[in-house]
Amino acid sequence: MNGQEYLDLLKARYSVRSFSDVQLTDAELDVLLQAAQLSPTAKNSQPFRLCVVQSAEGLVKIDEATRCRYGAPTVIIGAYDADVSAKGLGYETGDFGDIDTSIVLTNIANAAAAENLGSCWVGAYDSAIIRKNFNIPNNYVLVDLMMVGHSVEDAEPSPRHEQTEPLDTLVVRETF
Repeated sequence: MNGQEYLDLLKARYSVRSFSDVQLTDAELDVLLQAAQLSPTAKNSQPFRLCVVQSAEGLVKIDEATRCRYGAPTVIIGAYDADVSAKGLGYETGDFGDIDTSIVLTNIANAAAAENLGSCWVGAYDSAIIRKNFNIPNNYVLVDLMMVGHSVEDAEPSPRHEQTEPLDTLVVRETF
């Protein structure tokens, strides 16, 4: 894949909010999890922790915490272990775990697009319910949920999908 093909993949990827009930194959899930495993992390600390939820019982537990599953047959809970995440290094909040886990979830979303799967980041959830329902250890920090599956045939990106700020608004050179 060259740079333009990668940009085309990024342009085609969008947040799917209507999934079919067709479950991911083991091979599809394996690609997503390998994309996570290959993700860079600060000091190679690899603090991210993922919980793959696919059972009917597990999905009911997800639904207790969010209205935003959109029928996805697979949910990946993204968290990080604060005991092993890289700290300091000039980062203002002091802990790289959230960045590392966000990189992992981004790579999962991009791998899903490459596999012709849909995905959707979800930050609107009740963390206390997720913690309770999935036995999240106290030293794990929840980052986000990733909904993954096959989009319904008529699913389309939101009208705002292609709206981007001009690069000269987003990027400066040498100084802010």
